[in-house]
Amino acid sequence: MSNMEEIYFKDEAREKLFNGVNKLERAVASTFGPDGSTVILTDDYGKSHATKDGVSVARAINFKDPIENIGAQMIKEVAERTVDQAGDGTTTSIILANAFINNLKDFKPRDVVKAFDEIIPKVIEQLKLNSRELKLEDIKHVASISANNDIQIGNIIQQAYDHSRIVKVEKSNNLIDTVEFIEGMSLPVSYFSKHFITDPKKAECNFDEVNVLLLDGKLENLKNFEAPIKAVAEKNESLVIITEHISENILRLIETNVLSNGCKFCVIKAPGFAQHRKDLLQDLAKFTKATLIKDFSKPLTTSCLGKLKSLKVTKNASTLVKAEGIDVDELVADLNILKLHDLEDYDKELVQQRIENLTGKISIIKVGGGSELEMIERYDRYDDAVKATQCALEEGIVMGAGMALANVGMSISETTEITTAIITAIYEPCNKIFEHGSKLTTNDMFELNIIDPLKVTRCALENAVSVAKTILTTNAVVLNERLWT
Repeated sequence: MSNMEEIYFKDEAREKLFNGVNKLERAVASTFGPDGSTVILTDDYGKSHATKDGVSVARAINFKDPIENIGAQMIKEVAERTVDQAGDGTTTSIILANAFINNLKDFKPRDVVKAFDEIIPKVIEQLKLNSRELKLEDIKHVASISANNDIQIGNIIQQAYDHSRIVKVEKSNNLIDTVEFIEGMSLPVSYFSKHFITDPKKAECNFDEVNVLLLDGKLENLKNFEAPIKAVAEKNESLVIITEHISENILRLIETNVLSNGCKFCVIKAPGFAQHRKDLLQDLAKFTKATLIKDFSKPLTTSCLGKLKSLKVTKNASTLVKAEGIDVDELVADLNILKLHDLEDYDKELVQQRIENLTGKISIIKVGGGSELEMIERYDRYDDAVKATQCALEEGIVMGAGMALANVGMSISETTEITTAIITAIYEPCNKIFEHGSKLTTNDMFELNIIDPLKVTRCALENAVSVAKTILTTNAVVLNERLWT
């Protein structure tokens, strides 16, 4: 028997979507800012805990009315997208999305889209002009604010960045949080397939004690690679294959082994281009003690495999931690001599990049806790705060407490009715902070180190606009019976 559908048209559909967004925003916004309130959440077993984490509140909310729930789920997706991109800004994106929807729901949809397309680029450009570079010694302030104003977390992240620009967060069995410093490198390459992800929430692949298969070329046939790959799988060990390219059918075959057989495999792209790629592969061979495979016509054994202490692959980068007992000092000395030769500036930069890769340091924050629940909650806050810090180092910082957007709103000169509605919505995060009791002036923020990463504010704004456009231009909702019966 086919499924039945219930169709909700314009006014009823939009009103229910708006209600879902409004209800979710009220709960999440109550946590906003240093003086925000806690929200008590209960799990499926009736256990409860209090939190001030906006995204945790959002994730816990589901409504009985299916259309209201669709509105809430759409806003939740915006929050998740923002935290994935920038590590913070989830509550800001929800507040902005709700404000845009409420302020613009009586305008014609095409006028709303046109106004957004005209105004938002100007807002983002002004945010960039008002931003400042993040000083190394100010990292603790960005990190503390991202971690729900936890100064201890901010200080530990500051300690980690004082040692290295590459910071990794791990769980531990200790009661307290610690920082370790080890040798490793970060490469701007990612996995070839999302099926290699081991942590879906963060879209990451994480392995410890990793075997390395290093290829100079394109992987288009597995015939001569079967022995080392099979040996790793039989021992239930992890394997990373680093290659310039992988054919579609071979990628599907490896994915099948991961999904169906539980193999701990990941394939990542070889870094660099042309001759620089070949140089980096030679460096990786030294760094991992792997044999760099150039001839794919001969059967291989496990002796070709190298080692890493750990591997973390995200959507944008891979962090490789060197295994114990591997020495790259001789190669680094040779590269330092090469740098003294009569090279073009560009070539000198590439050599310097190779040296930095080989001699790189990684700070590892080991997150502890009195219980597994506490450790997991703190781990998430650390991880998001490190991501927010990295965003601030990349794009700079702006005034916090919603003031960056408020200041931009004051600088926009357009005064049409629809423009005024958009600008009024942009003030809403700042308004919420003041509603919750914070007493700050526009000149306090940088002085008081109340700062946000520009990227966090930008992503929150862009994602809020995106979902507001979708909901405000919705004319009907077709609901499958499985969702409402």
